[in-house]
Amino acid sequence: MRQIHEAFPHKPVVISEYGYCECKPERLGGDARRIEIMRDHTQACREFDFVAGTIFFDYNDYRTHIGDKGVGPLKQRVHGVVDLYGNRKPSFEALRQEASPVESLQLTAGGEALSATVATRKTLPAYTLEGYTLRWIVFGFDDLPMEEGSVALPKLSPGQRASLRIEFQEKHPTRVRVDVLRPTGFSAVTAWWKNPL
Repeated sequence: MRQIHEAFPHKPVVISEYGYCECKPERLGGDARRIEIMRDHTQACREFDFVAGTIFFDYNDYRTHIGDKGVGPLKQRVHGVVDLYGNRKPSFEALRQEASPVESLQLTAGGEALSATVATRKTLPAYTLEGYTLRWIVFGFDDLPMEEGSVALPKLSPGQRASLRIEFQEKHPTRVRVDVLRPTGFSAVTAWWKNPL
């Protein structure tokens, strides 16, 4: 990375196709190894301010005639965070966390409401959150979802934080799920509050 930067000091660097290829018999460790390499490589990229982005390879396992797993039409490469049928592996959640611009989402109880504090990353992937929403689902009787609510997040630049109040009517909540939703509707991060009573 340093050598690339020295050769091109005024250019941003984007790392493409980093991840763990299980494409040889000596490559062992499975999904746990994929998570370890993903986290280590992402952290290494975060240490250099000239790294403008990273592209994880690869989202899904895929069929290919040069695959080393499976036989016949099911020969495949096993690189993904989901399998051939879209079933999520544990590495899916790890990638979701590493690729989120939200560094943390902390929930604290206070009276009859919760406070949610959203902190954005200062490092990769760091960008301004605009059009994001805080959504919560309150579980109650028999641990069933009883109500939901949402509030728009203020515009947050990298390294900023905001605290928002979460209010609900449920008198006996068992737990509350809180998500920071991207403008696309997908969750960037999830946190849970569990009633200690």
